[in-house]
This record gives sequence, C-alpha cells and structure tokens, in this order.
Amino acid sequence: MVRQKNRYLLCEIIYIDGRRLHRNLQQRDIYHCVRNALAKEHGEYGVALALRSLSIQAYFHPNIVMIRVSRDAHKMLQSALFFIRKIGQYEAFFNTLHISGTIRTCQKFYVGYLRRELPKLLRECKTPEEEKEVKKAISSCVPVEVT
Repeated sequence: MVRQKNRYLLCEIIYIDGRRLHRNLQQRDIYHCVRNALAKEHGEYGVALALRSLSIQAYFHPNIVMIRVSRDAHKMLQSALFFIRKIGQYEAFFNTLHISGTIRTCQKFYVGYLRRELPKLLRECKTPEEEKEVKKAISSCVPVEVT
C-alpha cells in the first residue's frame, strides 16, 4: 500500500471590514468557498484532483484555518485561494502563513504564531469582556503566562 502524501496550508482569514472574528462563519462555508474557487480557476480537473484529499480544520481564535490537500494539488489550491474575496456572506480573503508536509510541523508553526500574535490582540482590546476572551484564548492555546 502506498502512503498518500499531503500538504498542509495554514491560512489566516482577513476580513475586509476590519473585524477580527465573525462567530457565524462555519467550516462548511469555508469548504464550499474553497471548492468553488478551485472549480472556477482550474475547472473539473482541479476539483477532482483536490477533492479526493481536501479537508479543512478551522481554529476560530484568531481566524486560522488549516487546509489539507494532496501534494499534487497544493499549488492549484494555493493559486485558487488568491482569488477568493468572499467567504460565506463576509467580504474576506486568505493569507497563507505556512505550508508544510506534516500536520505536526504546521501545528508547531501555529503555536509560535499564537505566541507572537495573541499578546498583540490583548493590547488592542477595548472592553474588559474582549480582554477576558483573549486571555481565555491565550491560555487554551499556548502555555504563556498572561498578567
């Protein structure tokens, strides 16, 4: 039996309206958006090549999405992500942060990314409720001491 080789793309969803988080954005909205972009840019061949291994895992703390796709189709997926300007009902686009061959190295990068980015979010909080939510996100994701 031959092992299927995958690529993992760690992407950030950036909303054009400037908000950090939209609670009603669902994982299936992201999946359909990616699938439609593949169909539009690469046709049936691109969709058929990517869909046999396409999987999306969403981390909604700072709008991070991990997309798994076969190694053969990852460049098609990456080029299709460039043309996405609407996810669900929101005007947004993808910013690719990291591409990896294993989920473990992708997760290691994600932890380092959270260590750098979540304290920045803490400084941007305007209300005590937002600050409490960001502290909870920091403690659940990264073993960093927050005061």
